[in-house]
Amino acid sequence: MDDYNPVGLSKFELDTPCLVIDKNKLLYNLQLMQQHVLAHNIQVRPHVKTHKCSKLATLQLQYGAIGVSAAKVAEAEVLIAAGIHSILITSPVVTPNKITRLLNCVKQAPETMIVVDNQNNVATLNAAAQAQQIKINVLIDIDPGIGRTGIKPEKALELGKYIQSCQGLELKGLQCYAGNLQHIKSYEERRKSSLEVMQMASNLVKEFKQKGLPCEILTGSGTGTYDIDIEASEVTEIQPGSYTVMDVDYTVIGSKKDPNCFHTFQPAMTLLTTVISANRAEHVTVDAGTKSIYVDKHQPKIIVPKGLSYDWGGFGDEHGKITAIDGKLPKLGDVLELIVPHCDPTINLFDKFFICENDLVVDCWDIDLRGKSQ
Repeated sequence: MDDYNPVGLSKFELDTPCLVIDKNKLLYNLQLMQQHVLAHNIQVRPHVKTHKCSKLATLQLQYGAIGVSAAKVAEAEVLIAAGIHSILITSPVVTPNKITRLLNCVKQAPETMIVVDNQNNVATLNAAAQAQQIKINVLIDIDPGIGRTGIKPEKALELGKYIQSCQGLELKGLQCYAGNLQHIKSYEERRKSSLEVMQMASNLVKEFKQKGLPCEILTGSGTGTYDIDIEASEVTEIQPGSYTVMDVDYTVIGSKKDPNCFHTFQPAMTLLTTVISANRAEHVTVDAGTKSIYVDKHQPKIIVPKGLSYDWGGFGDEHGKITAIDGKLPKLGDVLELIVPHCDPTINLFDKFFICENDLVVDCWDIDLRGKSQ
């Protein structure tokens, strides 16, 4: 596939299954988010865990992002190699090998920031940084109530004081990300819950400053709360990811303008799949199975052809099953275009995005952070 050059082809001529991005919709989403943060005097540090593509991350920076967020050290390594230096690693780094890799990242990109939630980890990081005669920028990760990562809010100040005493670390502020709230269906319920969390974090920022601790950054938020968390008093930047390409899981939640859907950002990414068997009257088989599309809460939304009434089912790793509800089915060889249920894990199944304008392929971008989960 390395020598496969489909530039100039119709996207419907591509080998399937594959991921395509409508460039104009993507740029619309980037511009809209940048306009949003500028209007509220904050910054966007988009999360690359969604698209896993350094080329797209570079584009986000060109559109005004202050930097990027990465889930893991391995993602940061690829981003740094691509020339991106303002990176926040949003998961704790605790093992000796990971810390060594982190130090290499910091040497190449001194702006790199990490999160911490444990004093023992802080002590280890401090010793490692001092041994290399460098400083690591750190944010304290605040648990918003999930219990995944993060320190309990009432213990944050104590950890902040300890970090301030560490010569190898530079305290920059706080991270508070409530991932469990992003897909709450009701906009008002989501708004109420998220503002409670982010105002709690804002109060911590104020407390840190009152105690003389540096706290210039409060980062968090996501696509589902991007227009909510900016109301919290001390938020300085937000970390949305899925807004770039969107998916079904987000389009079905309520929004500020519509209680039944979230269409502020356009579905820029779609998956193409081909009908490869049509021998049954009630269903057809396509070439996108569980190795090509991640289905959890919602079914894929078929947008080409329009008007299909169907049920999506699995036929294993390599095949999908489309069962007719109204008797209408696509034909053998038909290429279907669909919006994926969950963009992040689906993207991690592919090597490339095919970039399209007016349904013609104009470029190919490597998904070069794919599999970088370490």
